[in-house]
Amino acid sequence: MAKENKDKRNGILIKIYLFILFVAGVILGFSYLSANKEKLTAIDVSLDNNIVTALTSNGIEQQNVASQFVKEVKIKGVTCNQYYKTINLPKKQKPENFEPVFKTIARNFKIDLAKSKYKDGSCKYTFYDDKRTYSVITLVSK
Repeated sequence: MAKENKDKRNGILIKIYLFILFVAGVILGFSYLSANKEKLTAIDVSLDNNIVTALTSNGIEQQNVASQFVKEVKIKGVTCNQYYKTINLPKKQKPENFEPVFKTIARNFKIDLAKSKYKDGSCKYTFYDDKRTYSVITLVSK
């Protein structure tokens, strides 16, 4: 009889142990999923603030902004923002003047920067990584 009680107790302890392991696995899985979501959306606003700071510190004013909007996109079930700005440069500014600042911002955020130059002299700078596009800045020369 004593042996049967001991076996029952061991069986119950094993079930409790397995249940605790299961719960810990579920919690770990959810924390991993939420960490990926935070990673996808972590730099949206911060990157845009740095770009706006770089533009304003180089003489761009609100009156130079031709258009700006935010596009929401879903990536892996997470809603992310893509920022778009079109800026009319003052006569003394050239799009190439902003390239070193944009490269520094991209390097600081560990993302890539692509440049597209058009026949009319305007340039489009795209901040992106392998998962998504973060921001697109089009600088138009007058």
